[in-house]
Amino acid sequence: MDVGGTFTDFVGFRGREVVSLKLPSTRDPSAAVLEGMHALVAAGMAHGTTVATNAILERKGARTAFVTTEGFEHLLLIGRQNRPSLYDLRITRPPPPVPRERCFGLRERVDARGRVLRSPTKRDLEAVARRVRSSGAESVAISLLFSFLDPAHERRLAKALRGMSVSTSHEVLAEFREFERSSTTALDAYVKPLVVRYLRGLERAVHGDFYVMKSSGGVVPHKAVLHRPVDMVLSGPAGGIAAAVAIARATGHGNLLTFDMGGTSADFSTIVRGAASWTTEAMIDTFPLALPVVDIESVGAGGGSIAWIDAGRSLRVGPGSAGADPGPIAYGKGGESVTVTDADLLGGVLGPTLLGGRLPLHGDLAAKGIARLADSVHLSSEETVLGVQRVVRATMAKAMRIILARRGLDPRDFALFAFGGAGPMHAWSLARELRIPRVLVPFLPGAFSAYGILISPIQLEYSRTMVRPLDRAESAIGHAVQSFRSRARRALHEEHHAARGAVFLESVDLRYRGQSYEINIPLSGNLAGAFRREHRRRYGYASREEPIELVTVRLMVRVPRRVTFPPPPAVVSPSIGRRRVLFDDGWSDVPVFDRGSLPVGFEEDGPAIVAEEHATTVVPPGANFRIQPRGLIEIEVAP
Repeated sequence: MDVGGTFTDFVGFRGREVVSLKLPSTRDPSAAVLEGMHALVAAGMAHGTTVATNAILERKGARTAFVTTEGFEHLLLIGRQNRPSLYDLRITRPPPPVPRERCFGLRERVDARGRVLRSPTKRDLEAVARRVRSSGAESVAISLLFSFLDPAHERRLAKALRGMSVSTSHEVLAEFREFERSSTTALDAYVKPLVVRYLRGLERAVHGDFYVMKSSGGVVPHKAVLHRPVDMVLSGPAGGIAAAVAIARATGHGNLLTFDMGGTSADFSTIVRGAASWTTEAMIDTFPLALPVVDIESVGAGGGSIAWIDAGRSLRVGPGSAGADPGPIAYGKGGESVTVTDADLLGGVLGPTLLGGRLPLHGDLAAKGIARLADSVHLSSEETVLGVQRVVRATMAKAMRIILARRGLDPRDFALFAFGGAGPMHAWSLARELRIPRVLVPFLPGAFSAYGILISPIQLEYSRTMVRPLDRAESAIGHAVQSFRSRARRALHEEHHAARGAVFLESVDLRYRGQSYEINIPLSGNLAGAFRREHRRRYGYASREEPIELVTVRLMVRVPRRVTFPPPPAVVSPSIGRRRVLFDDGWSDVPVFDRGSLPVGFEEDGPAIVAEEHATTVVPPGANFRIQPRGLIEIEVAP
C-alpha cells in the first residue's frame, strides 16, 4: 500500500489474480490503511508512507536535541555556503530541525585518521546528558567528528542517555562530510518518535510483522525501520520506480523517464538500461539526506494543485494542494479553490466519477469555480481550463528538463513512462514538449507505486568511508566488503531469509584527488578505467594522469520477491461510449475505450480516451496507441 497525501492505494496478490483498491487518505493515515486491509481481507502487507516526509516538511517532528563535538554546536545552523538564489539578498534559510538552544557540545576529539585526541570523562558525559534531559528534548541526535572511524565516544554518550530516543551518526550514516552526516542523523532523530508510534500502532492493528518501503527502492521488515526511520522519508515515490524497473526488465524497454503525477505532487526519475538512478545527495526542504535514495525530482504539481493569481495578475498552479479534504471543488466537500482536477473535468479528459464510481464529481460546482477564476484573469472558461492545464504542464516540463540535463541524457532515447492517477492524462503533452517519441502507460497506473512496493526486493545497504589512493586501497576494500557481507548474512538469517537467494552488489565511490564529489562505480574489473569512462560520459572529459581516490565502499543486498503481472482480458468489447474533450485546437468528439477489455495488439488512432477504474489515459489528435504485452499502452506521439 502507498499512503499519499490525497489517496491511499492498495494492490495485492490473490493467487494469480492482481487486486486493487483506492481510498481517500485520512487525517490519521493508519485509518485508511486498516480500512483497505479489511476490505481486501489482506493477510500481510508491504507499506509505503509519507508520514516521515510530512513531519519534516510541516515541522511536526519530535522536540529534538543535537550533540556534537565541543566547538561545533552551530554546525546545523551554518551548513554549507551554497545558496539557492545567488543574488537574492533577502533570501532566508529555513530553520534546521533542531534550534541552536538545543545543540550541545561534548568535550572529546577524534582526528581525521581515527586517532583519539581527547576522551570524554564520565563527568563530561553526565554533564551533557543532564543538559539534554533538562532541555525537554524527546529525541537526541549524536554526531561527533570522525565518529565513523571510531564510534566509541558516540556509544558511551548514547549509554549515558539511556531511556531516551537516540540516533547516533555511526549507525545512521558511517560516512564523512560532517554537515551531511549530522543533518541526516538529526532528521532521523526528528522523525523517530513519530515513526515508532505509527509503526507500533500498525503492528498492533495488523497483529504481526510487515514490510516497509525504503527510500532506496527496496523493502525491509518494519522492525529495521524502527532503528533508522529516516530510511522511509521518500518511501512512497520509490515504489513506482521499483515497479518501473520490473516492467523495463520484463519488456525490454530499458530507457524510461518515469512520470508519476498524483493528487499532490509529480515525481520524475530515469531508468537507464533497466537500472534505476540513485543518489546520496538528496535534499528534503533544503536539508541534506545523504543516505542512498532513488534519485527523484518532485514538484508541487498534481491533480489537487490549486490555481491562483500572483501579484502580477498571472495565472499560477501549485505548489499548494487541496488534498483529500476538502479536495477539489468537484469533490463537493466544500472546496473553493480551482484545481487541476476541476480543469480536467471541465475539459472532458476526466470522467464524471473517480474510485470506480464511488466518488462522483460535481461538474456544476467545478464550472462555477472555473468561471470565477476566468473573471479574475479576463478569460473565457475554456481559455481558463486550457490555461490551468498549460501552466501545470510547464511546471512539470521544467522539472523533466532538469532531470535530463543533470544526467546528460537525450530525451529522444527514452520513453515517457506515465503513472499515478493524473499522469496518463497529461503525459502526451509533456512528451511533445520535450520531443520524447513514445509514452508508455502500465497496468494499474493509479496504484502503480503500491504495486511497486508489493514486488520490491528486500534490500539492505552498508557503507563506510575510507579515503585513500585507489592504487593502495585493494586490501581495505576487501576487508570492508567481507565485513558488510557478514553483517548482511546475519541480518538475513535473523529475518529467516536464505542468503543464497540474495544478490550482493558491491560498489565504490571514486574521485580525482582534490574533487569535492564522487562517482559510484561497480566493484569489478578495472576500477580506474571504469571511473574514467563514466567521468567522460558525465562531464565530457577524463584525465589519465590525475590520481584517483577511493572515498566510500558500499554493499547493497537484494532478496527478490514474487512478481505477478495481471492476465490479459477475457472479454473483448473495447468501445464504451464517446466524450467531448477540449484540446488546444478546440473541442473534439472522442471515443472512450475500456482498458480492461482491450486485447494485446489492439490499435487505434487518436484522439481517444482509455478509461479504467483509477486512472484515465488521453491519446491526443495526431497520435495513435496500441496495447503491448504485459498490459502496456504504447502511445506514438506525433511532434
